[in-house]
Amino acid sequence: MPVYVLFLFMGSSLQAAVVDDLYSIELAVADQTTSQRLDIFKQAFRDVIVKVSGSSAVLDHPGLSRPLKSSSRYVHQFRYITRKDESEDSFDGGQLYLRVSFNQEVIENLLRSNDIPVWGKERPGTLLLISYQLNKNTSVVSSDTTPAIVEELDALAHLQGLPVLFPLLDLEDRVQFGVQDIIESNEENLVMAAARYSPDAVLVGQVSGRAGKGWQGIWQLSFSGQLYNWTFKTGSRQELMSQAVSQLAQTLASEYALESVASLDEDILFTVDQVTELTDHIKVLSYLQSLDAIESVRLVLIKQGSVTYRLKLRNSTDDLSRLIALSYVLEQLELPQINAATDDQTILMNYRFIR
Repeated sequence: MPVYVLFLFMGSSLQAAVVDDLYSIELAVADQTTSQRLDIFKQAFRDVIVKVSGSSAVLDHPGLSRPLKSSSRYVHQFRYITRKDESEDSFDGGQLYLRVSFNQEVIENLLRSNDIPVWGKERPGTLLLISYQLNKNTSVVSSDTTPAIVEELDALAHLQGLPVLFPLLDLEDRVQFGVQDIIESNEENLVMAAARYSPDAVLVGQVSGRAGKGWQGIWQLSFSGQLYNWTFKTGSRQELMSQAVSQLAQTLASEYALESVASLDEDILFTVDQVTELTDHIKVLSYLQSLDAIESVRLVLIKQGSVTYRLKLRNSTDDLSRLIALSYVLEQLELPQINAATDDQTILMNYRFIR
């Protein structure tokens, strides 16, 4: 199951999520033999690279050719797990899985050394509004109407490290929108429907399949004031859904995955207001240290409910601002500016701690 921590809050347009298992993969295995385990290591390593970078295209990068062949070197730990479907009355012993965890620091260094963007654990949440038509039957995709489709999309999104959610389709939803609104791209009703869930991004899809004609998916992704459109035609529903989720991950990663900036060696002063307790400082410090755009954090000054840190950045201040905007921890008070009190033109960023 996906391991996400959702930050939900009133009066905001964000629903950021912390994906806690980016560097772990769980795959079904037939047995516990060494040959089977090494094969799973290779597949799990490929899956982790895709999940952390946001794109399957990076697997063709020449710098990853040798690591992909020696994936066991990057394994931190592994264990076997047996899972049984509790809903079935069966004497079957269950399915055997191998859970493989990779070394985060080594994987990130591998990607950065090859100039491959690294997508951190704080990721935008996407609301999926999808109409599903099979022959003449059409419905909105939800846990109640199309549980198999939801399970399939959830599994695909989990492989990509994508937090996704589906409409509840309760009375409140049904008042706001219906399947025809999705088919006809009724923007006004869909915007009102999405407002209830406060997602970072909304993916509207029209999926249709007909006997003898295959499957088609028409998709529109909106986030950060931008619109992206794509259409896929395939022979199977599974392939269609996989393409859609991969495209979603790739598009979001293009905005949020951080490219390595080898020449950047910049320190900034980062002031956080309304830090009045020791526990506040601990929370803020821990949060800053978790951000991929920051290489190191050092306390500089504590004064009257305000704490100033010196940050060494891996990426630009714009990248840092974009990451912070995804979570409900800090609120930006003003745009980055040059600190007039220093002679080295140090950039000063000013935020407020949100309780």
